[in-house]
Amino acid sequence: MIFFKEFKDNWTKLAVLSLLVLLIVEWVAKYDTVQRQMALSITNIAAIAIFYIVYLKLKNKYQIILPGYIAWVIAFGVWLDAAGNFAHFYANYTWYDDFTHFVGSMSIAIPLFYVFYQLSQKGFIKLGRFNIAMYAVSLTMLLVSVYEISEWVGDLLFETYRITGRFDTASDLFYNFLGALLPVLLGVWLMRKKENV
Repeated sequence: MIFFKEFKDNWTKLAVLSLLVLLIVEWVAKYDTVQRQMALSITNIAAIAIFYIVYLKLKNKYQIILPGYIAWVIAFGVWLDAAGNFAHFYANYTWYDDFTHFVGSMSIAIPLFYVFYQLSQKGFIKLGRFNIAMYAVSLTMLLVSVYEISEWVGDLLFETYRITGRFDTASDLFYNFLGALLPVLLGVWLMRKKENV
């Protein structure tokens, strides 16, 4: 399959394959309303499509190969969300939504930080540690904000009932911010340590 030939390592292929298997399960299994199942599968499709496009662009234009762990970080965030829907964790455990938003943002911020760092290291962009961190957190927050808007639009147009309370969106964005900030701060610390060696 040409789709998988683009990936350079088996770990990346396996992570993407896991998301494709999950997509089939999301379409076949009966675990929620049709509208909510479609919303979940759209999240998965978006993750696969964006990863694939970014992977190809980085490989072909900048000769940057995303390592397999980046694909698994993304896959983990999608699988965690899916598990919450399949096993009804969102309905049964109030903390689960906060946890998945925290981890979901980490699964975006880590790849973004890696990409900005690699582009900077190879001289395609000129960013210091602070700006790499700022861009990774800011772009993560932009993407999760679009996701929150999609939840609201879904509730408005398709009655998906994904926004569960008055403060749900504010809480989601708070945990998204923490999830974006933590790995980026760790990345900056590691950058600093590497530069001081």
